Amino acid sequence: MKKVLFILLFLAMFCPDIKANNLDSKIAQMIIVGFEGDSIHSPGFKKILNQIENNEISGVIIFTKNIKSKKDLIEMNKKILSKAKITPFIAIDNEGGYVQRYDFIDSKSAKEVSKLDIDSIKQEYSKMAQLEKELKINFNFAPCVDLELEKNSIISKSERSYGNEPEKVVEIAKIFISEHNKRKIITSIKHFPGHGSTKGDTHKGFVDATNTFSDKELIPYFKLSKSDKLNTVMVSHIFNSDFDKNYPASLSKSTIDFLKNRINYQGLIVSDDYDMGAIRKNYTLRQIVVNSINSGVNIMLFSNNIDKKDKNLALKIRKIIKEEIKKGTIKEEAIEDSYKKIIELKKNLE
Repeated sequence: MKKVLFILLFLAMFCPDIKANNLDSKIAQMIIVGFEGDSIHSPGFKKILNQIENNEISGVIIFTKNIKSKKDLIEMNKKILSKAKITPFIAIDNEGGYVQRYDFIDSKSAKEVSKLDIDSIKQEYSKMAQLEKELKINFNFAPCVDLELEKNSIISKSERSYGNEPEKVVEIAKIFISEHNKRKIITSIKHFPGHGSTKGDTHKGFVDATNTFSDKELIPYFKLSKSDKLNTVMVSHIFNSDFDKNYPASLSKSTIDFLKNRINYQGLIVSDDYDMGAIRKNYTLRQIVVNSINSGVNIMLFSNNIDKKDKNLALKIRKIIKEEIKKGTIKEEAIEDSYKKIIELKKNLE
């Protein structure tokens, strides 16, 4: 016993960075980023693989730019899985239809799926999930549960909604989730609190849903909040002054508190892409990081698809968080809470 105490005392005296390194690892689990490169030989891929190996990020998100062939994608993902000390998220934003990152199969849009019978819907999403499993993808940022309330919305124009009836949206979303979860693929219902009632596009800039939002947009979240242990919620960049007079949902503590306390969702919360225009055009990286963590977001998503791509983005985010912890503007408990939720979720992928 004395020997153990001596070792602990020695470490505390002569290795003061141990706690810091532990904090670094926990912060890393809160960050998913996009990258450049479409094969294991690409410089961009080698850079991201190094970040994975050094435990600087929680995982990656795959886009069309990263997919040269099925073989190359599988090789990259296998490399990521083999080098990670903690099971990495290998994510994709794949709903089907217009929001489809690969062309190995032709998945139907949400609107097309909504016209199918139940057995055909199961077949559709079974096929999608099985391919993702083959590709070594373990996190799909879908299904979209936005209601089609505005015909001129980006959701409607891109056929991303299952319709304007919450019950039908929930029924189909459950099938999507189930078919993915069977194969140990995490899903994320989106875009909380709802993106289907407004014409604007948060990819391009600020969108205000205050005067168009309907309470029925919340029904899918009430119904799906306890769906499965592999389900998560993605928070949108929509602004709604009835939820928060100052910030869009993804940076809003009051909006996320509503999700946690009123809807009683206790699972993992992921942001929509913080590199989208609604956020990047209006907030600095520091503001994004501080507000994100203080609002209750567990995973910060940065696609790195903006004009000025940042190869050191994860390290900059970590630096900001540690500086703000020292200032007292971010509580270390928030990092600990997110870390525990993420590790618990990742256990289901092992």
